Order: sequence, then C-alpha cells, then structure tokens
Amino acid sequence: MITRAGLISRDPLGPGVQYERWTLATTAGPLALSIATIDLRNPYVSFKVATQGDRVMGRGEKLSSMADRVQAELGINADYFDINETGAPLNAVVEEGTLVHNADAAAAVAIDRNNNVVFGPLRTSVEVVAANGAVRSISSLNEWSAATPLTVLNDQLGSTHGLGGAEVIVGPGDASGAFTVRSVVGGLSDLLPLRAGELALAGHGEEAQALLRDFAVGDTVAVTFNVRSALNDVFNAVGGGPLLMQDGKTVNDANAPSADETNVRNPVTAAGVSADGNRLWLVVVDGRAPGYSVGLTRPQLASLLQALGARDGIAFDSGGSSEMVVRDEGELSVRVAGSPSDGRERAVADGLFVVNSAPPSEASRLILRADYGAVLIGSHLTLRARAIDAHDQPVDISADPVEFHVSPERAGSVDRSRAFSAQSPGMVSISVEGAGARGLLQVDVVPSVDTLAIGGWQDPVPAGGRRTLTVRAFSGGLEAAVDSSAIRWSSRGQGGRVFSDGTFTAGAGAAKTVVSARVGERQVFATVLSGEHETQLAAQLGSGSGPRQWHFLGRPASLPGSVDNVSAPDASQALRLSYDFSGSAGVRAAYAESKWTLCGQPLGVAIDVYGDSNGEWLRGGYRNADGNNESVTIARHIDWQGWRRLRVPIPKQAAWPIVWTRLYVVERSGTASERGSIWLRNFTAFYPGPAQGDPCGAPARTPM
Repeated sequence: MITRAGLISRDPLGPGVQYERWTLATTAGPLALSIATIDLRNPYVSFKVATQGDRVMGRGEKLSSMADRVQAELGINADYFDINETGAPLNAVVEEGTLVHNADAAAAVAIDRNNNVVFGPLRTSVEVVAANGAVRSISSLNEWSAATPLTVLNDQLGSTHGLGGAEVIVGPGDASGAFTVRSVVGGLSDLLPLRAGELALAGHGEEAQALLRDFAVGDTVAVTFNVRSALNDVFNAVGGGPLLMQDGKTVNDANAPSADETNVRNPVTAAGVSADGNRLWLVVVDGRAPGYSVGLTRPQLASLLQALGARDGIAFDSGGSSEMVVRDEGELSVRVAGSPSDGRERAVADGLFVVNSAPPSEASRLILRADYGAVLIGSHLTLRARAIDAHDQPVDISADPVEFHVSPERAGSVDRSRAFSAQSPGMVSISVEGAGARGLLQVDVVPSVDTLAIGGWQDPVPAGGRRTLTVRAFSGGLEAAVDSSAIRWSSRGQGGRVFSDGTFTAGAGAAKTVVSARVGERQVFATVLSGEHETQLAAQLGSGSGPRQWHFLGRPASLPGSVDNVSAPDASQALRLSYDFSGSAGVRAAYAESKWTLCGQPLGVAIDVYGDSNGEWLRGGYRNADGNNESVTIARHIDWQGWRRLRVPIPKQAAWPIVWTRLYVVERSGTASERGSIWLRNFTAFYPGPAQGDPCGAPARTPM
C-alpha cells in the first residue's frame, strides 16, 4: 500500500520525451522510480536498439556507453543474457530492419517505422536455398558454440572460435536476396572473417557434412530473413519478458524468463503502451536497498503500468541489470538516472534507446545549471552553461565565450572558472549570454545552514585504509554548496583520525571512531567502523536433515553423490561432499544444502576446503530478506590437493539478513566427466569493526 508519493523532478529531454523521478513510501518500504513518457506521434521521436560494442557475443557494455554511441536522449536495459559465458542476448535483436539475433519463446518489444509498438513473442528464421535446390529453414542466427548444429552468422557475432565446424561464406547479397558463395571450408579452428554484408552458414556434425556437400564456390544462393510479429514491418526489436499486461488485464506469461522470480521484489525495468498506441512509458524501479528502494514483484510492476495508463506491458531483465540513462537538455552525454543495485553500472548485452531525430541547428537557448539550489555566504557554487537548439538538440558551446551577470551585483561575482562567489545573503539571479542565446538561474545565498549530514561513513574502512568523508548541508529545504574550508572536522576514539579535508585514516586494528563535522553553529556526528572481526558459525559441519545440518541434492536429480561426515584424507573431521559428473552431460551440480541465518550485515564468509584437484567450480548460495536466491563464486576451479582456506565477499547490496543455503560444486563443460570428493570445515563470517555486541551473540575473535 502506498502511503505517500513525492515527485522529485520532472524534466523534458527532447521533443515528445519527458523524464520524471519519483519516491513512494509504502507499507513494505520505500520505492525510487524513474519514469519516461514518450509521445509516439511526435515526428522527432525515434528508436534505436544497440548491442554490446555492436556485437552479439562479448563481455557486455555499460548502458551509458551504448546510449552515447547512438546519441540517445534516453535508454533502458533490455534483454536477459548469457551472463559469465558468451554474453549474448537470449532473445531477438532487430536493428533498423536488420535481424541480428534470433528470437526465443519469450516476449519482445517490436517497433515499426511509424513508431507503432507491440509486445509479444517474435518468430524469426533464415531461409537458405542452395544452387542444387536444397532448402534450409534455419532458426539460429549469431548463435555459435560446440553444440550448435546449424546457424547463420554475420559480422556482428563477436567470436572467432571455429570449434571444428564447417563454414560457407556468401555475399554480398543484392536486393533480391541473391548471394554468391565465396568460400567453403571444414574443420575450422577459427571462423573465417566476414566483411560487411557477408553471411556465413556454420555447422557441426551431419549439418557440417551437408554444407560441404551442397555448396560450392561460385554458386548463387537465395537468403531470406523472416521476422513475424503482430506488426507488418518490424524495424527495431529487442527481447525481454515476461508479458505483464494485455488489453488492460494482467497476464501470467507461460514463457516468462526466470519464472521463479515472479513474486520476488527486485529492481525492475518495464515498458507500457497506451490503448490508442500514442504513448509509451519506460520505467525503472530501483531495489535491493531497504533504506532507499525495496523494488517490486512482477504483479506489482504490472499494477504500476496500469496506474500510469498502459493497456499492454512487458518487463525486461531485472536485478543488477535494471537501469535507465537520461541526457539532460544541453548535455552531450547521458547520466545514470537511478541507483543500480550492484552499486555501479552492469555491463549488459543490449538496450532500447530513444533518439531525438530532429536536424541540429544553431543554439536558441542557454541552460545554466548548478548542483545546488543554495550556497552558503562566503562559499562558491560551480556553474555549467549548456545550449540547445529550437528542437532541443544539444549544441556544443565549449569553445564559445560566455558572459555572466549577477543581480543584485553586491550578492557576488562569477570568476573565470565559472564559479559563483557568494558575498551577500538573499535570492540572486545569475544570467549567462553567449552563442547568440541567453540563460538564467536563480540561487539562494544563505547566511547559515539548518542541518548537516555526513556521507561516506556507512561502509566500513579496512584496517589501515582511507576513506573520504563528505558533508551535505541544507538550508530552508534546499541543499547548499559549502566550501571544504568552511567545514571543521574532528574525531574521538582510537580507531583512526580525520583530517581537515575530510579524509579518514583507519588504525591497524578493528575499532570504531566517532567523527564530527561542523559548519558555523551546526554540528553532526557519525560512527566509522574500521577493521573487522571474525565470528565462528560452525567449526564442524554435520550431515543430516535437522536444523543447521547439511544434506545432498543433485542436478540433474539423478546425479550420483552424497553428503556425510567421513573423515578427510588427512584423518581430520569435516563434512564430505561427493559427486559423480561422469554419467550425464550439460550443466551438472552437487549441492550440500542447509539453512544458516547470518545475523547483521557480514562482509563475507570463509571456509576451509580440502580440494581434490579435479578442476570443478566451487560456489556458495544464500537467500536474502527479499527472497532472492543469490550465488557467489568461492573458487573458479578446485585445482589443489589438501586444505585451503577460502574467503568470499558478500555483496553489500543484498537485503539483510541473509540465510546461507548451500555449498556446491558445478561442471559446465559437456566434455568433462570428473568424479571425486571435497571436504568442508570451519565456516565463519566476518563483520566490520570490533568484536563487541556481536549480532549473532556467538563467540567472536579479531583476526591476527
């Protein structure tokens, strides 16, 4: 239930595009929302789909980088992708009429040349007719692995591994779809390079043999790309899912990606379209931050789209991928609109972007900006002058001279670095002229501040480490600029000291230090934790089905394995996890499962592992307070024999408390067939600061 709603900002980004930032108070916790409203009938609204570095496979690209590359004024993350593996999107990609990646069963957003928008699954294929009449309808495009029987590739694949397959190079095609065979090669160690406009048919096994049989250099072949949707002419498309709404009603999408997350609160990304098809909403809700934004479930996200006025709605990849970027008027680059739950931008596979397609012209208006609406008398406020043309296109005026005027003159002045020096209290008008245009900014010069807040103290400081602390000052509800020289820092306690510039330096041990900042007559305090202490969770892990005992689970369910307390090879007591990956293919995993609540907010966990040197992947898993099941890598490969102590950090953005649920080994390679055992003991957690008032009430020790 929503108990309070607050509009933080409402800003035009370009013709037909408006961005709003909202905060909501609900009975479940706060919400932070970014909402963009797009007029689909505005002639200067256009769309672009972009992939990571213009490739299908790769290590991902930040959404802001993609947006700047396509000169977007707005963008959201889009499809789910093969994270930590090929990086490829899982669903369709169509870029300005060119099919770049095949569709799967999940929903996608499709847009035609007239900005008609529909949500739903696409059907894609490539039909290839050889010179001998052999017809192939190929469902795979830019999908390539050792398990791929047959696919079509273009120069956007992003991989060069041949994987022993066969390849037929054709191109370039003419308007009728006729291509000429350039090369036919088998047993490839590397894929042949493709030029723009060329295509490749690539395959393994029987399909590879058929390619070598049916194609010859010089042959003419016909290639037809098919994209089927509710639109007659799909110009741009990108994958997502699940469908949230159809014809004004919420739906339960049978092809929902990650269906187990339906009722879990997450950071989320979505799009909705109005019943008349004239308006599109793009929405991102931050999450996994209990004091800031708790996120939404998928049904709640559908309700939000309904409240905005959408008839149809779709979700996109969520969690740490959820993000919106916006380009403020006059700026040449975008900024991140919210707060991604990873604490930074995640590199993603693709995105959907809104572009101002109006022709650029000369500056018609200057925009004067500052980071604060007020400034303390005696301090300075940095100004930024930006320009837009008649259709809100940014105009670069960095080389143009500009002139500032302050009214009343006694209130202050602007120096060559474009910093306003506040000299007299009261409301001040600052105007700027240049590039044939003019802009104005109102600033409140305040004689004192009402409240202060210290920033940067919330995260613990490593022993011997440094942290820059900041101060935010407020007056009359406005945040005020305050020079660092006006802030007086002090500290008490033996854990470290704070210097005059706000730099905190921690001592050698685990400790807490109270720091204070004073501006005029106002003072604020914060407690900084430094160093860490270790809490024993279990010296010995017991097997069984009782509380805090560990039992076996296999994936697939038939996977042989066990969890018991058979001693390690050095005769020491420990929990044994045995596995046998030799009898099945695909991804296999052997789990030791339990439930251990980790009180408070641990920095990480550690465990002793007796390795079998088989090279398997060791991971751990936990469930946070939002109900999300998260996994962390403890060791990418168990390539050692004997005992080794391993530590893994727990991401700070997890919702607390967490319940540790599993320790497990994984094999992803289809050709690997190892079997063996590892042993586990001495499970501990690390907490910030000194070992007093431990949240679990367990014996604690400070690491040597």
